[in-house]
Parts: sequence; structure tokens; C-alpha cells
Amino acid sequence: MKRLFQSLIAACLVLATTQMPALAQDKTVRIAKQPGVAYLPLMVMEKEKLFEKHAKDAGSDISTEWLRFTGGSAMNEALLSGGLDIASGGIPPLLTIWSRSENNLKVRGIASISAHPQFLLSTNPNVKSIRDFSAADKIALPAVKVSNQAVMLQMLAAKDMGEDKATAIDAMTVSMGHPDALAAMLAGNDINGHFSQSPFQDMALKDKRVHVVANSWDIVGGPYPVAITWAADRFATNDPNLLPAFVAALKEAQEKIKADPDYAADVWIAMDVKNFSHEDALAIIKNPDMIWDAAPQNTLTFLQHMNKVGLVKRTTDDWKDVYFPVIGGLQGS
Repeated sequence: MKRLFQSLIAACLVLATTQMPALAQDKTVRIAKQPGVAYLPLMVMEKEKLFEKHAKDAGSDISTEWLRFTGGSAMNEALLSGGLDIASGGIPPLLTIWSRSENNLKVRGIASISAHPQFLLSTNPNVKSIRDFSAADKIALPAVKVSNQAVMLQMLAAKDMGEDKATAIDAMTVSMGHPDALAAMLAGNDINGHFSQSPFQDMALKDKRVHVVANSWDIVGGPYPVAITWAADRFATNDPNLLPAFVAALKEAQEKIKADPDYAADVWIAMDVKNFSHEDALAIIKNPDMIWDAAPQNTLTFLQHMNKVGLVKRTTDDWKDVYFPVIGGLQGS
């Protein structure tokens, strides 16, 4: 799997650097989003056309196309092939493409979309810690090896079972989008674990068979972006107005959510979780552990682990090296 992914990345890099324009010819910016409350600021941006507004204020007329994905790896493929301008996902997919595009597309992070704890869940009553998982267990997560959850599972295994066991749980993981993973776990079939995120973990925990095995903030040592944005250098240089405009739009969306969670709940229901009640959506948005802020935290925590297990070769001791300078003044890590 790892070798196939590396080959695909290399092929896409060649294609992207020789054939693809920085933006669609009509100045349409193609932006990826995923399901879940972590991407709510992007939904507010889309609904209110905030990116278009800030770009126009800066002197650039654009339109946007919002594309829906279920994992960071697929977005990286689209970004490298030229079919996407801004990707969104977890820190590990960003670090993977940041490392592998160092000498060509120079992909870097833009800003954090949101943060909240992610729970490792199980319906197996015998699983109380990561040590209790066995070959009979299957854990669903967005992408094996490279998703937030896959890397944190390795970090947890190294912490609780020893550094030499960091990848011991990898064979028990299955790539699956969160909606499908939730359905599969509750159906009681082969999948009996899910490294989840809101709202899917909130929905799962309403079932008495489901319990929390681990909290990701305990694994990482604090908050980190569940959702983050990144782009190739061509996006920043083709029109210098666009990157600052995007960050300004993102910050405005984050402030709208904090100032008016009732409005944010309505947007989320309309654009994503259509069967949620307003009260359920509002409760998740107002959870004190939900962080709506553009500053990315714990980037280097993920990078150090990925360096250690060989997932990423490139390294740095300054989080700002991973991101475009537009957020250099924020208190990230």
C-alpha cells in the first residue's frame, strides 16, 4: 500500500508540474471539503461566499467550486493532478505531501479550520485499551497509514506498548469514510472499532454497545487541527491576493460560528447533517472542546512521529516551515 501510494504521488507530481495551470482558466478556485462539523467553517464560507468577498476586496474576481471528499489521500491525488486548488483534511496528509513535493510543487499548509478531540471507539466489551485489540478486531478510519486517526493509533501503540510496537495495530485498520464506518460498526459485522470524530462519535455513543477506548488529545498531548487546509505554491504565486483572502474568509467564518452558534447549526444541518435536530447540532457546536481558530497546534508532534516510523522523510523544528507565511503571526506549533 505504501509503495503504491508513493508511486502514485511521484507520477502525479510529474503530471502536475508539466501540464496543469495554477487555477481553472475562468478563475474558478476548486476547494475540497469533507463531511462533519470539523468542516463547518468551510460550509459557512461557501454559503456566505466569504472567499469571493475577500478576494474582490483585494482586487481579484473569482468564483468557487466546492468538491466533497471523504479523506485526505484522495484530495492529495486531486491536488497533484491539477484538479484541485485547496485541499482540506488532517495534519498527516498535509505532512505527507509537504515532504514529497519539496522540490517541485512545494505544497504547504494554509490554516487550521477547527479542532476537537477524536475518540477511538469499540463495540467489543473486552477492549479497554489498545493492548486489548486482537486480530479478530477491525478498526475503521479514513485512510490507513496517513490519516489523522491512523497516525494517532500508531502514536498510542508506541506509547502504551513500546516504540517497537508502533505499527502493531496497522493490520487491524480498514480505510472507510466516517459515515460508512459508523454504519458498519453499528451493524455489528466485521467492523467493531472506529477512530471517529464529531458528529459521528456523538451519534455512535448514543448506542449502549459503544464505548471510548482512547481520547486523541491524551494521545497527542493537547489540541490539534482535525481539519486543516493546504495548497501548492502555484496557488500562492499565481494571484498573490488569493491566499490572504482565503485566510481572512476562514477567520470570518470561524468568528461567525463563535458569535452565533444557532446560525451555524442551521448552516450545518442544511449543508451536511440534514437529519439532525437543531438542538443536537447546537450541542456539538457549543461543546467547550470545539475550537474554531486558524492557528494550527501540534504540527511538530505529528511530524516527529511520522519521521520516526518512516512515513515522512522531510523534517523541521519550526512549525512555520510547514505553512505559508500568511499565518506566520499566529500562535501555532
